[in-house]
Amino acid sequence: MTLEVLHRRLATGMALAALAAFTAGAGVSAVTAFAGLALAVALYRLPPPEAGAWVERAVRIGAMALCARVVYVAFVARGDFMPDVLAMLLFLLVGESLRPLDARNDMRLYALALSLMVAATAYHPGLAFAAAFVAFVALTTLALMTGHLRREAERFRVPGVGVGRGFLTATAALSGVAVLCSAVVFVVFPRLPRSWNVQGRPGAAEVMAGFGDQVSLGEHGSRISSNPQVAFRVEFADSAAPDPAGLYWRGRSFDRFDGVRWSRSPGQPYAAPPARRYGETWGGPLRRYRVYGGPPGAEVLFGLHPLLDLSPRSAVRVLTDPAGDVRFFGSDAPSYDAVSAAPFPAEDALRAVPEDSPPWAARYLQLPPFSPRVLRLADSLAGQGATRYDRARAVERWLRTEFRYTLDLPRDAEEARLESFLFRRRAGHCEYFSTAMVVLLRAQGIPARNVTGFLGGEWNQFGRYLAVTGNDAHSWVEAWFPGLGWVPFDPTPPGSRALAAAAEAAWTRPAFLWLDGLQHRWYKWVVGYDLQKQVGVFRQVGDWFGRGAGGREGAWRGGGGGRIPLRDLLPWAAGAVALAWLLRGGRWRRRSLPAESRAYLALRRSYARAGYAADAGGPLDFAAGLRTAKAPGAEAAARAVELYVRARFGGEALGEDERAGLAAALAEARAALRAARR
Repeated sequence: MTLEVLHRRLATGMALAALAAFTAGAGVSAVTAFAGLALAVALYRLPPPEAGAWVERAVRIGAMALCARVVYVAFVARGDFMPDVLAMLLFLLVGESLRPLDARNDMRLYALALSLMVAATAYHPGLAFAAAFVAFVALTTLALMTGHLRREAERFRVPGVGVGRGFLTATAALSGVAVLCSAVVFVVFPRLPRSWNVQGRPGAAEVMAGFGDQVSLGEHGSRISSNPQVAFRVEFADSAAPDPAGLYWRGRSFDRFDGVRWSRSPGQPYAAPPARRYGETWGGPLRRYRVYGGPPGAEVLFGLHPLLDLSPRSAVRVLTDPAGDVRFFGSDAPSYDAVSAAPFPAEDALRAVPEDSPPWAARYLQLPPFSPRVLRLADSLAGQGATRYDRARAVERWLRTEFRYTLDLPRDAEEARLESFLFRRRAGHCEYFSTAMVVLLRAQGIPARNVTGFLGGEWNQFGRYLAVTGNDAHSWVEAWFPGLGWVPFDPTPPGSRALAAAAEAAWTRPAFLWLDGLQHRWYKWVVGYDLQKQVGVFRQVGDWFGRGAGGREGAWRGGGGGRIPLRDLLPWAAGAVALAWLLRGGRWRRRSLPAESRAYLALRRSYARAGYAADAGGPLDFAAGLRTAKAPGAEAAARAVELYVRARFGGEALGEDERAGLAAALAEARAALRAARR
């Protein structure tokens, strides 16, 4: 492979690494797929020189067309013109990569690839971005070094300069030093609180299966499939593994049912008691935790009911709506601290509540037309309890014991009806059970509503956090108890976590948890690195040096102070040790070129700086030009050139004496040049 081909391929590899980083955050689209295919073609097959004019013309026409579209969208349509700007950037990058080999466009390739990498940082970068960034740094270092070598060889007309594996290895190792230096700057450089948002939530138009803007019983003819995608992660103040069976991560509530689907009525009255009332009446120990992320497309913050306090930590704005659901605004990935009361009030307090309800509760008694036997069923269940709480428990117990949970959807629309579920099929998923309980409670005059969110999660021992996935999506019931507020009930029988249990039992699960732990660390300590964490890092370093091991006893993991647990530093320490091992034993020596070639190139640079034989041709022309110009040290330079020609073109292996003579001739020539300048 020639030096020119290697340089162009490295520059194209830079562009591919930048495209990979951009795709990791922005996702795959038709534009990025086309750009990736074109860059892959340019990596292995370059167009012939005669195609240069055609490629140049096509790039200009396409760039002007895209520029006109950007102007139209920005100033006429008043729309989002950034996708068109990025498309123009990708088009220019592909066009420069497909130009012939003799085109001097490496600087444009560098600039366009760097611009694409900068654009990639505007999205929420994950581990894939980190890998692409490291590859980009390594390829950039190699491309810059190879490009400089190519220019020097062309300048001094040195044909066939060889680039060995040692040169590439040492240069790639140099990129590791660049990554470490950037990491040091990242940690030390002062960081200000972020007041702007990034494009942090890919898939904003999607909603995770099992959780959406409405609950529908109309689906039929298939089976609920697994969704192992992590929705959000939760760290607890005590860092202990909780019992996931009792963790109901509340998201949305629905008040209106038309017989098929649940929805939210517009202009809901205020139906959420103050948070302090829950804390006063429910009692029990408080639970403190921190939540990272959320399902793509769901602008909802999740917490354990009843939620007493919520404090955002990322650039999002939080709003609690009249129904008590917590929503947020902003494109940044949500991160917030939350405090919840006990999960359930005392039974004596529930039995002691009065039977009357406030006027606004009539909204939560709405029912679509049903057959009389549904009302008769509700009356029969109401007779099993004297209080509101006993009647709710009777409905919950009946559904949990007399029905079964299944992932199979009804066969047709008729079987998907609620009455078919209650009187014929007697099997379904969680949305059928929660809907049935709300209907039966409302038929008894008890205000109730349907609630969706997530149940439980899987404890990640590697990261010591709870990972809540799409398989944990769940639906349950909240009933109104005067003086106590909304109280949760779950009528779904055991087996509702069948999908989550199957995913947790897979043989690949340990690897998944390990990778997800790395992903969580990346988001927590790199993407979410702010001024608070920076101060915590410096404080912890001071503790290590000042008090030894005592400084390692951190506060709440991930909590105030921003301390990094020691286990989080181990991967970085291992990477530093591996890099040091790679660079050991004098890897920095320039072993790529033979000593004769390095001496000859150094000789030509020295005389070129002094103004002698700058445009000479080959080595012999260079030596003859020095003699003709009576340059200082011309004879010593001629001896060095002779030894270089014997080794480079004569295939002669120089011995120790010849190598020493070459070094002495080079030193003599340089000394003569310095004396002449003085």
